[in-house]
Amino acid sequence: MSQANQVRDIGGRKELFIDEAPIASMTNVRLTMNAPYQDHDPVFLPQAPWEYRIHPYATVMREGDTFRLWYLAYEWDPPAGVELPVAGTAEDARQFWAHTRGRLCYAESTDGVNWERPNLGLVEYRGSGENNILGPAVHDRVQQAGWNGGTVFKDPAAPPERRYKLWSQIVVAEEGKSGLTGFCSPDGLRWTPCGNNPIPGHCDCLNVAFWDDRIGQYVGYSRLWTADSRGDRYRAVRRLVSPDFEQWEDLGAVLAADEVDLGLPVKRERQSRQIMDFHGNCVFKYPGSVDAYLALPEVWWHWSTNPFPAAGRDQEKMGGFPDTVDVQLATSRDGIRWQRAGGRNPFLRLGPPHAGDSKMIYAFTQPLQVGDELWLYYGGFRYGISDKVALKRGAYFRARLRLDGFVSVDAPYEGGELVTVPLRFRGERLALNADTSAGGAVRVQVEEEDGAPIAGYSLEDAGELNGNSVRHFATWAGSAHVGNLAGRVVRLRFLMNGCKLYSFQFVDSG
Repeated sequence: MSQANQVRDIGGRKELFIDEAPIASMTNVRLTMNAPYQDHDPVFLPQAPWEYRIHPYATVMREGDTFRLWYLAYEWDPPAGVELPVAGTAEDARQFWAHTRGRLCYAESTDGVNWERPNLGLVEYRGSGENNILGPAVHDRVQQAGWNGGTVFKDPAAPPERRYKLWSQIVVAEEGKSGLTGFCSPDGLRWTPCGNNPIPGHCDCLNVAFWDDRIGQYVGYSRLWTADSRGDRYRAVRRLVSPDFEQWEDLGAVLAADEVDLGLPVKRERQSRQIMDFHGNCVFKYPGSVDAYLALPEVWWHWSTNPFPAAGRDQEKMGGFPDTVDVQLATSRDGIRWQRAGGRNPFLRLGPPHAGDSKMIYAFTQPLQVGDELWLYYGGFRYGISDKVALKRGAYFRARLRLDGFVSVDAPYEGGELVTVPLRFRGERLALNADTSAGGAVRVQVEEEDGAPIAGYSLEDAGELNGNSVRHFATWAGSAHVGNLAGRVVRLRFLMNGCKLYSFQFVDSG
């Protein structure tokens, strides 16, 4: 059976048009990536003495009326006589990191824009517990790197004492090797190690984990080093799964540069496979969906000469112009096979010159729903990855997107049509997230699996929906009721003009 004839049982869950999975046919319509609005004024800056740099590996979560932020802060803590290295050479970078301490910190907000650093009393800093530091509690030669690249999620499958999970790089063992380590907490503040630690592999970029209700397992995404036939190394994204957040299976690379990326018409000064890396992943399953997985991978671009002297790093394997990072959008229906939306153009774009996000931006983990918007937080720098390492203080920013708004089906002024694959649903009314502006419209016909209109639900019966709403309700002869069709296999035919259709969902009355 072809995909166009496979029945999708969506129940009462939301169906997003992130790809063609729900679509049997399209006529004069197209899928369009919709970039969010980015406000390039920062909402969070380094402030405390232990925050010389705030890193863009962070998590924002909303619980009730409180926004909660977990973030990585670095303190510049050199011995007497060591000055901040500012020339920007490779040796400067080594000097900076040799005298820098990383800590996981915490902040709260009532509006998601203005943040407070609570005095938690959990970790002593220079003789006082009046700080917002969560860990590590003890610094020594082995733990100098602290907790790096970690993200937090709230686990619906866990008992209360293990409800919050943290998945992070931490330096372990006397030899100072690092690996992925899991932590658990009852409140997101007091963390204890849990699981089979450490998970081997490179993990100094963003590490994301969550409970996947579709497969009933924990899923994690982290960094993977791989190489081409010339031995040129580059970063990719690997996927891991676990039934218990303790024993993990590494399933290998799921997202990496391909021939389209490597064939870009840029002015290369070296013929190398590596012109871009996936420096992070930011994978999440969209809440309320059956199988909509999204990723906001950070792409590091470097196709020309390394800015470092030849003696500083391997010229063929690291760095290079333009040394910048932006964020793309990738979509999947299983978290394994990914396609990049919007022709691989940026989803989050660099800010204007000299702005705090003008050279590097990294998306945080899962966006937050605030009213009828999605808020996406990201970290930024005004220097490239290899440039002025010691001067990169960091800042956090907020972008705003329409609810479900990542990708839409767009119909032009002249009109177009979309027919879904066969569906089985549960619910009483059909809600559409659509924007017709003033002069557009959308109508819906409910059909038998063979395409014949169901009596009372034809296009002739369908009412026109006009306007911009995340909750239009389809009607037929003035009634929105479709509960008598629940459980049957049906198709939906959307007739649209001047319309952006983002999602649909069968919902209960009330």
